[in-house]
Amino acid sequence: MTVAAQAQPHPFSQRATLATLAVLAELTFVGASMLGWLPLIILQGVFLGPVVATATGVAFTLMTWWIVQPTVSITGTPLPRDKAPTFFRALDDLRQQLDAPSIDHVVLIDEPNAAAYQSGGFLALAGGRRTLMLGVPLLKLLSDRELLAVVAHELGHFSRRHGRLGHWIYNVRAKWDIYLDSNPARDGGIDRLRRWIASAFLPRFIRMSASWSRACEFEADALAAQATSGADLARALTKLEITDSLMRSDLRTRLGELQAASIDAPRTFWNVVRESVRDTGTAQLEAALADARRRPPRRNDSHPALDDRAQALGQSIAIPHWTEPVCAGELLFGANWATELAAANTRWHEKTAPTWRLQHLKLAALQAQQWPTGASGGDVHALERLLADDAINATDESLTRLERHAQAHPSDALTQYGLGRALLQRARTEGIEQVRSAIRLDKRLAVAGYGEILGHLHAHGTEAEIREFTKRLDLAAEKLDKIREKLWRHLLKEPLSPLPLWAAQLLSKAIDEDDAIDGCWAVRTDIANEAELVFTVNILVVRVRHAKLTVEEANEDVLIERYASYLGTLFPHNELARVRVFFDTEVMSPRLLERFAQVPGCEIRTPTVPINVGLIKIDSL
Repeated sequence: MTVAAQAQPHPFSQRATLATLAVLAELTFVGASMLGWLPLIILQGVFLGPVVATATGVAFTLMTWWIVQPTVSITGTPLPRDKAPTFFRALDDLRQQLDAPSIDHVVLIDEPNAAAYQSGGFLALAGGRRTLMLGVPLLKLLSDRELLAVVAHELGHFSRRHGRLGHWIYNVRAKWDIYLDSNPARDGGIDRLRRWIASAFLPRFIRMSASWSRACEFEADALAAQATSGADLARALTKLEITDSLMRSDLRTRLGELQAASIDAPRTFWNVVRESVRDTGTAQLEAALADARRRPPRRNDSHPALDDRAQALGQSIAIPHWTEPVCAGELLFGANWATELAAANTRWHEKTAPTWRLQHLKLAALQAQQWPTGASGGDVHALERLLADDAINATDESLTRLERHAQAHPSDALTQYGLGRALLQRARTEGIEQVRSAIRLDKRLAVAGYGEILGHLHAHGTEAEIREFTKRLDLAAEKLDKIREKLWRHLLKEPLSPLPLWAAQLLSKAIDEDDAIDGCWAVRTDIANEAELVFTVNILVVRVRHAKLTVEEANEDVLIERYASYLGTLFPHNELARVRVFFDTEVMSPRLLERFAQVPGCEIRTPTVPINVGLIKIDSL
């Protein structure tokens, strides 16, 4: 008898209820989407007869159903069998033990995680493809026995066919979730209907699907424990919880130290993570584990808490020791392991290097006290120096210095905000009120502040708190919409000024090694929102050579996110950052270039290739 045959199935009523709700939600969404086509279908019936109208209705329904389906993009590196024969032999053995279906793809990802994904096929009932996603960091952090226990857990999901109903649940939540907290002022007629339906049924559906998902996790754990070892699985889960906690605390400090010391981001990041974890003392490991276990349970959690999983496995939670001389990757991937690890480290470095370089330059300038003093001789960057010291050291002493600075400057919003962030980064709940006090002093901190609070609450808060501050964040972000809408026209007629000299110099040094940039301009301007709250907006316009970009970098959104992080590194959180990217294959607005020519010092990098030569000129932004 196989292991899968011994496992207890889910209660039929729970699956049936969820499946019924999912199908009804799908049909309702498609039906609401079809309302726009209804007049045309009625006209078809009036003029062309019921047969034509019915055929048109069926065609539009199928087309609408196809259009509204969410798309899932699995990004990662495919792993062929010949690259890791030892791993695939172990995978085949586990699959047979668990009576699991064949795996169509194994994909390596860069997150410390593993997942089993089944594409929908026809209505998620027939066909589809099964993909096992395996994080390269798992292979570095776990032993081979622990890694195979995690793989067995994922195969357990395939064995019990969790993906079929899971696919329907994902589709429903992906489509309806955006309407649960949508803004009624922006909704049209159909969207208002969807919002009403979402608020009526989705909370219950989410709770039911989360309960079902947790039951799936327990079932997959039980299968993995029978096929491998419950002790290995519990130890793997504990290691991952500790690593996640350390990456938000001690490892963050370690990276701060490296950032202050070197202009180049680590080229072996996951090696640094494993070495840092292995070198962490028992007291710090216990604190990290305690932090992970303090996370409050939520009804909407798709995974059970670590304590519950360990108890179900019949295992106790203990501090694991990373004493294995070799990791799972070395044992299971053989000669190919070094290549896969190097590729994952390289991807992390390429993603992190640009912002890392600028942050290093900023820290170096602060530590060397090379930034200017105020008109009265006072150090206007005292807060920045204290925050930099806390980012690098994160000690009780560095926090005490921040607290003293905040006491001495009770009306300075950025000081109160800096202290609040430092408290939240230490998972201290009083940081919430500290950040809120900063927002009361300066409402321009609302978007950044509520974002920081939500980051803390997602790990340590309750569902009610998360929902409350999500609404606060959405409302604050909405108030900035008018600024976004009028900003680029504002550039053509309102006063502009260059960045402060120190910021322009740091930015210039930061992009020195970016060969893709051929022309960079930075200006700032003041602009008011509807409530007459005046924001300083730092604007970066970058011209890039398309031929110098990788496939990922050729995505405009990726470039905007990167360059926006430069401005976010340089300037305080009560100022805004906006970026516009032009490829050298597209036209830049002559009027915009004329405006930049009128602002001395705004050109950070001079173009080497003529602008708009050989292109059709269209004077627009």
